[in-house]
Amino acid sequence: MDLQPTPQGVVAGSIPLFAGHPAHELLPISTVRTLVDSVWSQPDVVRLFNYGDEQGNQQLIDFLSARLQRSENLSICRENLMIIGGSTWGVEMITHHLTGPGDTILVDAPSYRDALHIFRDAKLDAQAISIDGGGVIVDEMERRLRDLASRKRLPKFYYVVPNFQNPTGITLGRERRQAIVDLSKAYGFLIIEDDVYRDIRFVNDLPPSFYALSGGEKVLRLGTFSKTLAPGLRIGWLIGPAETVKRFVNSGMLRMGGGANPFTAAIVADFCSSGNWEEHVAWLRNQYKDRRDCALAALDAAMPHSAHWTKPEGGYFIWLRLPENVTVDEVEDRAKAENIYFASGKGFFVDPEDGAHHIRLSFSYVPVDDLQTGISILGRVIKQLEGR
Repeated sequence: MDLQPTPQGVVAGSIPLFAGHPAHELLPISTVRTLVDSVWSQPDVVRLFNYGDEQGNQQLIDFLSARLQRSENLSICRENLMIIGGSTWGVEMITHHLTGPGDTILVDAPSYRDALHIFRDAKLDAQAISIDGGGVIVDEMERRLRDLASRKRLPKFYYVVPNFQNPTGITLGRERRQAIVDLSKAYGFLIIEDDVYRDIRFVNDLPPSFYALSGGEKVLRLGTFSKTLAPGLRIGWLIGPAETVKRFVNSGMLRMGGGANPFTAAIVADFCSSGNWEEHVAWLRNQYKDRRDCALAALDAAMPHSAHWTKPEGGYFIWLRLPENVTVDEVEDRAKAENIYFASGKGFFVDPEDGAHHIRLSFSYVPVDDLQTGISILGRVIKQLEGR
């Protein structure tokens, strides 16, 4: 099967270090094709061409509920989980239903670029809280909450990517998670836990989720198959309190249009129920760990001592801080001239200028040789600019 050579935003012939996509060679295309044929041959396949159950494919809901119980000891009932069209779709749905223009929310600085875009579209007042190597700085969050409370501007929610964060690759520690859960109860805000990279981990253990620490209260947790199967399938899930899930399921959009992607969801449900997904995820972890290791070695070899970068234990991304006298705009101009593309740090902050000395590098998409070449050229460009 021929694959489209240039997916979203990729310039043909370039080295796209910005691309947070799975590499083409890591997509389980032949297995999915077999599953499509199997689903297609079912006597009642016509049901998958109609509007689906508003909550989503029940086989997939049951699989995910059982997996969460088995892997994280979470007590998840059917009523706590719904199928959605990817995690960003979930962020949009939550924002639409739970906030209005002018409402205050909390976000990390930096945070996921597309979520910030959604919040800007909704005209929310996004209050950015700084992070360090251990994640969001809780003392700063508490100070901000006290100030907001004094002005009667308490946030509706705190949005966070807790594991291998996009863009930094940082994982938020357990003590900070518990402290944030305590703050959410004290100040009455929800936690939106965008946990899309949990399964792409290179370590055995992760801190408990916000959902687990809170006992399922005041937390909405998002997951997706985009990182571990294929983004084009547009299938993810949301877990949360039953009354909130019911509100989403009964929304006008789902009542009118039915559940998320019934045909695709049936394929994904069969993929998961057969055991193929768990096997594929285990294989993917090794593949991405090798790419992460390659990227870190290339950075060690290419970058000046004045540059610094994260060492993620999972996910897709490395966050690079440039030397103080080098800006991301300068690097971007010179890198593009050599067909190297990366994600400017400016897109990941409420105030773009806070990212003027940062770069997000993705190790998930490009081949290892291109990863080494691209980072080597990037290092040369940065050294040249630093030594002006």
